[in-house]
Amino acid sequence: MIPITIIISFILDSIVSNFLSTNTLFAPLFTLMSLIIVYPYFNGNHKNFLITSFVTGMAYDLIYTNTIIIHGLLFIAIAFLIMKLNVVFSNNYLNVVIMAIISIIVYRLISYGLLLITNNISFNSIMLLKSVYQSLIINIIYILLAFMITDRISFALKIKKSD
Repeated sequence: MIPITIIISFILDSIVSNFLSTNTLFAPLFTLMSLIIVYPYFNGNHKNFLITSFVTGMAYDLIYTNTIIIHGLLFIAIAFLIMKLNVVFSNNYLNVVIMAIISIIVYRLISYGLLLITNNISFNSIMLLKSVYQSLIINIIYILLAFMITDRISFALKIKKSD
């Protein structure tokens, strides 16, 4: 269930970004959202979750951004956040959306901070806010659909996940 969800999210990131302009209201982060969906299926095995997050981030780096380790580290940071949020929140639709919103905001803040530090962009808060709200709409829709599908499949196949 874990690799299938991540691979499908990875492929959907590519497909959706090919059909939508970067200036639209829809900026997909499906691969990042898949980490929220798959975390309960690790059943408390944090080490494997962090390794999976790093490898997913590295693949994201090599295929989408042509960098070496930035998204690997970003995905690990978000993985730590997801682990901490799962302690506070139970695993249901509303809480998954809240975790997605928090993860998107933190991801955008960290990535813009890194771009600012390396002088790759001229930073302004309007650009940061725009990137956050552009990411929220489509990713919330995606995470709700992905959560519903994986939840039903795991129930039908009796795949255990932690709450």
